[in-house]
Amino acid sequence: MQSGRGWGGKPRPHGGARVTPQAALLDAQAALQAEAEERRRLEMIIDGTGMGSWEWNCRTDQMQVNERWAQIVGYTREELAPITADTFLQLAHPDDVAQSNALLREHLAGRSAQYESLCRMRHKDGRWIWVQDRGRVYEWDAQGRPLRMAGAHADVSDLQNARQDAADTRQRLQAVVDASDEVAVIATDVHGVVNLFNSGAQKLLGYTPEEVIGRVNPGLFHDPHEMHDYLQPEADADGRVPTVFEALTARAATGTWSHQWTFVRKDGEHRQVRLSISPLNGGDGQRMGYVGMAVDLTPLLEVREQAHLAAEKFAGAFNSAALGMALVSLEGRWLDVNDALCGILGYTRAELLEIDFQTLTYPDDLDADLAMVQDLLAGRRDHYHMTKRYLGKGGHLVWGRLSVSLVRAPHGEPLHFVSQIQDITAQHQSGQQLRESAQRTRVTLDAVADMVVSLDLRGRIEYANAAASRALAGEGAASFTGSLIQDVVELTTEYAPRSPLELEVLLDPDSNAVDLHSDLLLSVGAHLLPVDLTRAWLRDEDGEINGAVWVIRDVTQQRARQREARHLAEVDPLTELTNRRGFEAHLQQAITRVARTGQSASLMFIDLDNFKPINDNHGHLAGDAMLWAVANALRHGVRDSDIVARLGGDEFAVILAGCSLRRARRIGTDLLHSLQVPTIPWEMTRLSGGASIGIPAIQGGTSVDAAVAAADAQCYRAKALGRNNVQVEDPVHGGPDPLDSPDDGGPE
Repeated sequence: MQSGRGWGGKPRPHGGARVTPQAALLDAQAALQAEAEERRRLEMIIDGTGMGSWEWNCRTDQMQVNERWAQIVGYTREELAPITADTFLQLAHPDDVAQSNALLREHLAGRSAQYESLCRMRHKDGRWIWVQDRGRVYEWDAQGRPLRMAGAHADVSDLQNARQDAADTRQRLQAVVDASDEVAVIATDVHGVVNLFNSGAQKLLGYTPEEVIGRVNPGLFHDPHEMHDYLQPEADADGRVPTVFEALTARAATGTWSHQWTFVRKDGEHRQVRLSISPLNGGDGQRMGYVGMAVDLTPLLEVREQAHLAAEKFAGAFNSAALGMALVSLEGRWLDVNDALCGILGYTRAELLEIDFQTLTYPDDLDADLAMVQDLLAGRRDHYHMTKRYLGKGGHLVWGRLSVSLVRAPHGEPLHFVSQIQDITAQHQSGQQLRESAQRTRVTLDAVADMVVSLDLRGRIEYANAAASRALAGEGAASFTGSLIQDVVELTTEYAPRSPLELEVLLDPDSNAVDLHSDLLLSVGAHLLPVDLTRAWLRDEDGEINGAVWVIRDVTQQRARQREARHLAEVDPLTELTNRRGFEAHLQQAITRVARTGQSASLMFIDLDNFKPINDNHGHLAGDAMLWAVANALRHGVRDSDIVARLGGDEFAVILAGCSLRRARRIGTDLLHSLQVPTIPWEMTRLSGGASIGIPAIQGGTSVDAAVAAADAQCYRAKALGRNNVQVEDPVHGGPDPLDSPDDGGPE
């Protein structure tokens, strides 16, 4: 009889029954079947969620994925086979690989509970989709090294696109507010503290946003004398007079209220404005504050006053003018005439008011005059001039130089004509008309600011107006008429300022030289003047070209405005820092400079810590205020020669030209302290933040994307090490800087 214990004295299972190999095999099979069933159940659950699942052998690099994983990127598993970690890298967006790899390394090193990455992947049809990828190591070896990892990824393109659309909408709305520099926009909280002060308000009132936001009540901007008279009748039974903010917002409690006020600028100047105040309510209907929009009426009021004065002056000038003047109806009747016109035509004022101008026009000239009138009425011209003949009272011909303009009402409908008539009878009879016409032509050409030069086809100057003489020969110099254009004018281009153009080409009618050269430079003394050149050909009686007229225009201001426009296209409207477009251009220049000179340069990537909670808890206006404070700290924390840029969202960058990594680390450490200092009052609290900073050296011959990726990698390392620190790239190996320790003050 057996003792109830097996070999070795260990208790037998099942009340002492011996376990046979067959039973053990059946138990193992049952366990495998149960595991397979559990695995099938889990796969069905995953399939039901619409997520793609994956398993990764960290040693062999082989991956197992379900069919949904492949479907998300538009493939079947057979099309992707064999599937390895490189399959993910080939499909991932190049700009997202560094971030994804950094997050994966953090998890594999045991520094994060799971791997989680938002990245873009190339769909089979060529478009980019957003994928949320999550995973975790579930098997480790005895040395704590990862063996197997599993996870899932999901298509979140719709969600990400919606977020981007919302962000774009916010940026557009903010840009509209900031770009409205003709309208002052001032917003407050319910207590009257200003929390928005746009560029239009700064332009109108002379204060900077830093002087106003979170500091003052908009009652500061009103004329105190005007408001005293306005508020006194508003006093309550106890004699308490409401504040400006209380009185005006009470008017806007149920909707927009508008009124004309006097604003006082920071410099003391008074401006008349139309102020509209509207309440701001949250999504829950609770009052958040008020927004005021002010339009400067001062110029309009000044124009009205000037118009009144102009009308009085016109009446005086009309009656006392030496020229014949008349107001003529749309039908051609004289509405009013001055004494000079009466003297020219020989009629009294009363006689002229009884007839129309058609009656007094010489028949051969009437059709041309009426055609000009129709052009005015149709809007094809603003005015016209013509020489015509009138029939005087005694039947004699009067030659007149007629100038006519059409007066329209504010909405554009025609009202009447204004005519000026100069008696040129004597000039016409004596030939003086021809001589005066030539003189007027010369006077006109001398009056224009453009340089006008007439040349024969050999390049000899036949005429130059006053502007050309002053610019090319100097004040008081003898005329250079008869000189060769090659001896007087030197033209180059902005692309080759030291290589004069062959002017003979510009004198060849058969050349392909364009008539308008937007990149030309004119040598004037020691200066190069940006100019445009326009050519017109002169022809003889047979139609053959025998010369040319050159019009040379100074376009210094025009090109300056073009440069200014390019500058504005490269500036972030919120922070007034260089935007991403401008940053990439400056970074390429820095890379080229390093390659050419070998000079050191560093790139600093700054990502704000804990910025999202500010937007989530306090709203995007608070976030914008924090971004402005950070931008201001960065702007004052680096050298004037350094380029500070906002790349988007809460990401900033600084290009440090001529700066070693050691010096860049010291600058970054100082900036880190500066970014911890700004605190912004916001709705009874104060907002503050910090940043993670990554710094690599700028390498000659690299790409802009590679330089940004290197900086981004160091910034992510800073965040992984607890945020609010500076990480510098090893200049030799590309990893962490082995000298990443307090600066010893040694040579840079």
